[in-house]
Amino acid sequence: MRMVWAIVLAGVWGCGDDGAAGDAAGGDDVGPADDAGPGDGDAASGEDGTAADDAAEVADEGGDAPASGEWPTPNEWSWNGSWTPADGDFPLDGLLDNEYFDGHPDRSGNPTPILPPGAWDWTDADDDLASWRNFDGNLGHFDMLRDGAGRHFGWRLVGNVPEAVDYSGPAMYFEGSAGADWLDLGPDGSIHSFGEGNLGEGPDVLVFRESWSLDFRTGSSLTGGARDDDLLVAGCGENTDGSFDYMTSTIHTGPGSDWAFVRDISRAAVDLGNGESGRTDALDPLDGDDLLVLRGNTHDFRFMGGAGDDVAVWFVDDNVQTTTWLGPNFFGGGGWDPALWGDDGIDRLVLAVPAGTPIVSTTPTPPGSLLVRGTTGEFVQDDPTAADPFARYCVECGTSPGGRKTLILEYVAADEHVETGYFFVTAFEELQVGVGEGARVFALDDVSGAAVPLDAAVPFVPPAWPDDLCR
Repeated sequence: MRMVWAIVLAGVWGCGDDGAAGDAAGGDDVGPADDAGPGDGDAASGEDGTAADDAAEVADEGGDAPASGEWPTPNEWSWNGSWTPADGDFPLDGLLDNEYFDGHPDRSGNPTPILPPGAWDWTDADDDLASWRNFDGNLGHFDMLRDGAGRHFGWRLVGNVPEAVDYSGPAMYFEGSAGADWLDLGPDGSIHSFGEGNLGEGPDVLVFRESWSLDFRTGSSLTGGARDDDLLVAGCGENTDGSFDYMTSTIHTGPGSDWAFVRDISRAAVDLGNGESGRTDALDPLDGDDLLVLRGNTHDFRFMGGAGDDVAVWFVDDNVQTTTWLGPNFFGGGGWDPALWGDDGIDRLVLAVPAGTPIVSTTPTPPGSLLVRGTTGEFVQDDPTAADPFARYCVECGTSPGGRKTLILEYVAADEHVETGYFFVTAFEELQVGVGEGARVFALDDVSGAAVPLDAAVPFVPPAWPDDLCR
């Protein structure tokens, strides 16, 4: 993996000339005493995935979770080799700003910068470039990404302080391009305090350490979903004191097959496939198979996988637990009706805990065990997020037409350094306990509330954390 990123960073993604909000997720922590509440009816619609009457079939077949822990091999145009433009695709549409695309003279006769799409004038009629000067003076500038034939295919942000870009304020003026946008904010960089950011189409890369008060999109079906496999690395660095870096944020990756690596998350969300620019009640029709890897301290977070066969890997034992409960919510599809049960993919939750951890079905959960049990099928919403269509979710999500319900899980480490409290899993079809040798895979029968062994299933091996991108 180090060699792969060395290739990318050393110049396969070559550079040309310089180009001249609010808390989106999270509610109260949920502990074992909160596993039931008043319902408000059926919160399900769409086609069911796995129901009680076909649990045996799922147990026989398993999902298609990949077995390799290797990273994809990049090419000149994309971080995962997913995009190979044809000669006839150049020049690419949507790479350049509608006004500042040709270096034409300004009113003083000086050439204007060539820029990616953005709102670069404070007063458009004046062609004043005031917003660009604000961006350039406080954040940095954009270099063109060119391939080996010199063809422009994207943009790389070059920060004024490369190791710690504070991507806020004038950051809102950049609107994202239709190519590859590489937004590396540095190992101590931050992104925060705005809600209109969008990197648009193309295989984009976003890397930072801290975020807060953020609602951001690396892609959206509403702005186009072509070649939109994105890479998110959120949480560079490790917090050994139990603190958090990715907070009060939601990042939506939109269409395509996206990979997200998130560390030290609290009161925040990761959306890898909600539709209509990230609404939790919609699935993105262009979404593919996504991957989330969670490391470090992880508290009160939401994950939505969207459409496709999605994998979420949670290294639970990483936590330096400073709260009573961790209280996350995992959704194989979306977090609200009608997206709850509308995903027909096979989604797998991988808990990176000791592979021999026994599964129990009654409480209290003994140390060194994992609880898996069903719910009553009532609907319990998270009240603090209910008014925000891009963040709202249900804690318990009612009963689908086929009888599927939210599952309750709880993990207690053998030495009790981690006690997750109840966490809630909706519309996941598979559960993996452990990674590496001895890992076991189960079908999640969320009609009866049980985990059924999938002896023939291939355990998923997560790729290594991309440390090279955090340096």
